[in-house]
Amino acid sequence: MSHSRKAVMLPLATHKPLTTLALTAGAAALSLFGAVAPAGAAATGASGQAAPATVRSGYVDGRVVSSLPLTIRAAATTNSAALGSYPPGAIVHLSCKVNGQTVDGNPRWYKLYDRTGWLAARYVANLGTVPWC
Repeated sequence: MSHSRKAVMLPLATHKPLTTLALTAGAAALSLFGAVAPAGAAATGASGQAAPATVRSGYVDGRVVSSLPLTIRAAATTNSAALGSYPPGAIVHLSCKVNGQTVDGNPRWYKLYDRTGWLAARYVANLGTVPWC
């Protein structure tokens, strides 16, 4: 007995799920690894309106995750002067990071972008990659 295989041509419409899958996978990869728009370019969503920027010029957003107000310090240590505070859930603009006093197992401190001061990284969830100072 001999078995022969025939090439079967499927209609183009049959390939649509594969194309959709490939486009969806590509979009997921871009969102996972981040797409960078040219400086000064505003990203637009499907509605044509500006989408929230994920890449900022000079700073990275962070969210205060402490249950109490987070104290802004003059230096990367809890022994330095208090300059104010942010409430839980506040969005903050982070310029860069350094190693400072360890707070609850975390030695990182974030320098604020839009005002003088430092925040203990233990209580801030960075929403992007914060560069070293």
